[in-house]
Amino acid sequence: MPSQRRDYIITQIELLGTFVSRLSRTREEAGLREAIQLAQHLQEKLFATPPAEFLRLEVSEQLALLGNGESKATAHEKSLTYARLLRETATLYQLHGREGLAAGARQLALHVALSVALDEPVAPDAVHALVDELREVVDHENLHPPVLELLETYEQL
Repeated sequence: MPSQRRDYIITQIELLGTFVSRLSRTREEAGLREAIQLAQHLQEKLFATPPAEFLRLEVSEQLALLGNGESKATAHEKSLTYARLLRETATLYQLHGREGLAAGARQLALHVALSVALDEPVAPDAVHALVDELREVVDHENLHPPVLELLETYEQL
């Protein structure tokens, strides 16, 4: 991903985070819908492919798509950007009363972050901080087997 586009997406995710913070106080229905659309748009920009294509892929395939033609460090950065975007999207879904989608987005964010954490990341502190944050907010009783397996491996490190 060209640096300029990556910087744009990261800036937009930061703005989305600010928007989410405001919406968590006001809970404006129109604003929530708009923010969810922005989050979906940013996912599409990050993957450079329509959502119908990347959403049907397994997580490992999504990460491979993100890292295609990239250095390991850049692939990890893109994957963590995806995990952060999913974290913000989960908050939006929760504010919108869509708990199932929120839980799914959080679990996917954790899956992505754990995948990076177990792949000897270049910037481990940032990865571990994100994993720790996501571990606090996911429903551990309903983790899918692949995520639970990654989490158990991560906790043994």
